[in-house]
Amino acid sequence: REIEQLKKENARLKAALSEAEYECQRLTIINSNLESQLNESNRELEKNIDILQMMKKDIESLVESLKSNT
Repeated sequence: REIEQLKKENARLKAALSEAEYECQRLTIINSNLESQLNESNRELEKNIDILQMMKKDIESLVESLKSNT
């Protein structure tokens, strides 16, 4: 009887381990997808920063030009 109980417990633990492994794989995939999205967002952010810096320089040049014309 004790052996049967241990076998049931062993089967339950194996099933729980299998479920945990599946969840780990699922979370690994989600993490990979989120990492890809983060990398893409960072690339877009860098592009936007570059554009804003160029616009700032253009605005500064325009301000200087307007100052010299007045």
